[in-house]
Amino acid sequence: MGIYYSGLKILLVDDSEDDTLMAKKVFASMGFKHTLATVTDAAEALDYLHCRGKYAGRKPVMPDLMLLDISLPMMDGFALLRRLKADPLFKKIPVTMLTTSSSSEDITRSYEYGAASFITKPASFECFKDVICQFGRYWLSVSALPQ
Repeated sequence: MGIYYSGLKILLVDDSEDDTLMAKKVFASMGFKHTLATVTDAAEALDYLHCRGKYAGRKPVMPDLMLLDISLPMMDGFALLRRLKADPLFKKIPVTMLTTSSSSEDITRSYEYGAASFITKPASFECFKDVICQFGRYWLSVSALPQ
């Protein structure tokens, strides 16, 4: 319950404008206190987390959760995930892979590299909304997050 009242801080790493817009709409419609920061690639995610570059003035607050796409330009989601899990500052952030892939190889690699969860993005807005609502309810009412 503490997470609900303080608000869930989510970082979405996805280069698809359509998917990012859909995620923003879904989270806004869910009715729980949250902040959703979005970045478009791994380098920007690292800048965000390290509060450098265009995020140099950002208050250094870690996200409670990260949603990470696999297909990103330059450094893919797997490489970013491995980098995060190797860094003592970021390894506690639960990372959920949110991707169009449903490949068993991608699912296995995600968990091997330290992902907390794997979600295949549904194509329709309504199905995406249902999946994200279930995801939100789980992280808000079932799972405990590191402080």
